Amino acid sequence: MNKTRLLWMLVAANVFLTFATVGAQAVFGWTLPPELADYAHSRFSGAWGAGHVLQLMLLATTALFAFASWTALVCFWPFARGLYLFSWVLGMMVILFAGPSVRTSISAMFREMNALVAGAIIAAVYLTDLAHRYERGVVPSQPRGATATGA
Repeated sequence: MNKTRLLWMLVAANVFLTFATVGAQAVFGWTLPPELADYAHSRFSGAWGAGHVLQLMLLATTALFAFASWTALVCFWPFARGLYLFSWVLGMMVILFAGPSVRTSISAMFREMNALVAGAIIAAVYLTDLAHRYERGVVPSQPRGATATGA
């Protein structure tokens, strides 16, 4: 299989699983036991303080970095690999600062699958021949006074 096509498929799966994680939590939230459902609902329905606003800003920043890194990965931009890793670090910070969380089993499954696909993406862009496509090309230097046409 063409590795470029594989990368496209992995990035598409990563995007799908990211949205599926959030969507499954929203759609299947009713399957939680009443005590856990009340806890999950109370996290988003109370008074908003500065901490909540900072968490929301961190989540929005993470989403922007994720979209930028997905685009950069499939376009083979030189900074794409670092950007992708940085977006995952931001995602881990979102989880860390969110505190205890409650997830439906389907949402947890999508999250785990998303982590596996992310690992495959990292392996593909660092450990296969795709890694050379992300390296900055060195432009050969020309002697002074030389033109591009060779005249």
